[in-house]
Amino acid sequence: MAATKSEFRDGVIVVRFVDTELSDEVRIRDIGAELIELGSQPNVRQMLLNFEGVTFMSSAMLGQLAILTKRCLSHQVGLKMCNVDATMREVLRIVRLDTLADILGDEKEALKAFRRERAHKDSAADAGSESDTADAYRAAASKGDAEAQFRLARCYENGRGVVHDFAEARKWYEKSARQGCADAQHALATCYAYGMQVPQNYDEAIKWYRKAAEQGHADSEYAMGMNYAYGIGVKADLAQAKKWYRKAADQGHVKAKEALEQLDSDTP
Repeated sequence: MAATKSEFRDGVIVVRFVDTELSDEVRIRDIGAELIELGSQPNVRQMLLNFEGVTFMSSAMLGQLAILTKRCLSHQVGLKMCNVDATMREVLRIVRLDTLADILGDEKEALKAFRRERAHKDSAADAGSESDTADAYRAAASKGDAEAQFRLARCYENGRGVVHDFAEARKWYEKSARQGCADAQHALATCYAYGMQVPQNYDEAIKWYRKAAEQGHADSEYAMGMNYAYGIGVKADLAQAKKWYRKAADQGHVKAKEALEQLDSDTP
C-alpha cells in the first residue's frame, strides 16, 4: 500500500500521508522513495507536504525530509509544509528544516503563498531582458569579471539560456565568491551548508556566510544569526545571534526581524 497520497491543486503537487505516526522504518523508506519520485516529475515545480492528521515523526523521517529539501533546492522545486503539529514544528525548527521549506498554517494559506511566488517570478521574468542569459555573461565571466561569474552561475542554476546544471552553477559561484562578490559568497555558503554539489561542510559554510555578512549581505546576516542561535558550525551565542539578526532586520529582512523578536521574548 502506498505511504502517501498526492494530487495536483492549483499547479502544486499536494502530498498527504497515509499513516498518523511516521515511525516505521520500512514505511519511511517508502515515503522517501515516493516523495523523490513525485519531485522528479518534469511538470512538478512546487510541492506541498500536508501533515494533517500526523501526530509523530521519527528521526528517520526527519532524515527523509532533509534529503527531499536538498533535492528540491538543487532542482529548483519549491517546497512548503502545512498543518504541522506544534510539537513536530518545534523539532523541524531545531534541526533547521524550517529554513529550507516554509511551514504554513494550512493548505489554503500554503497554496496562496505559492501563487504569490509564481506571480513574482513571472513579473521578474517579464521585467528582465531577453538577453539576460548565459551567453550574455560567458565572455566576461571567462575573463574574470566577478559580477558576470555570479550572473552566469545564476543562469546555470535557473536554466536561463542553458540546460539547468547546478554543478556548473556551483563552479562559477565559487570563482565569483573568491573575488569578493557577496551574492556569490552567500550562494556558495548555502551549497556547503546543505551539501549541494559539494560535501556538506559547516565550517566552509560559516566561512562564506561570514564573508558575505561582513559586506552587509542581509540573507547571510540572517544565516549567521541562525547559526549562532542554534550552534550550527559555531558555538551557540545568543548575543552574537541577536547582533546578526539585528543587522539583517535593519535592512528589512522579515525572517530576521521575527527571529529577533522571538529571541527577545524568550530572554528573561
